[in-house]
Amino acid sequence: MNHPLILILSFSIIIPALAAVLKIKKVDKMFYPFIFCIWIAALNELLSALLSYFNINTANNNNIYVLAEAILIGWQFKNWGLFSFSKNALWLYIVPVALIWVLDTSFLYDLHLIKSGFRIICSFLIVLMSIMVNNKLVYHHKGSLLKSPVFFICTALIVYFTFKIFIEAFLLYGLSVSPVFYTALFIILAWINFFTNLLFTYAVLCIPKKIYYIESF
Repeated sequence: MNHPLILILSFSIIIPALAAVLKIKKVDKMFYPFIFCIWIAALNELLSALLSYFNINTANNNNIYVLAEAILIGWQFKNWGLFSFSKNALWLYIVPVALIWVLDTSFLYDLHLIKSGFRIICSFLIVLMSIMVNNKLVYHHKGSLLKSPVFFICTALIVYFTFKIFIEAFLLYGLSVSPVFYTALFIILAWINFFTNLLFTYAVLCIPKKIYYIESF
């Protein structure tokens, strides 16, 4: 969808990406997966805009991006201690996610098409993991949550991916609605994306050199 407002708001990811570039030397390595995810998202938006300009299908790069995004977010949650019950627990997340992606893009459908199955499942998992981490923060975090980068990252993920589930469900089940309604949904998602990226920017600025309260997880 090449609505001008959606395109403009999508570039808001550049704001936290640049903030991360400027602060990368001072960022705790625990947050590297999140930083990498922001950078990849920014590059994907730029690539998508370039491909769209030349009327080239952007489904390929977007399908690859959502897989990279899901893996990096899972890695980030591992760094926050969510998979601490086992050294190999992260693979219990990555392997099924990768298999679902393969089924959704290669066997059942096509990499040249954007399908909603993988996006809905991964969005649900990300929301669930974000809620779990935020719940632990509420009970164990020492100090103000308003200065916690983890809290703002998880909150942003909850807001964005919850609404994304809603939109992808419409696309998956092919509900009979007008193109105007679909456009309105994606414009709302674009504004939520903009808000999410502002939260990401604040979170990047809040990341200290060392994170001690993560140990309470």
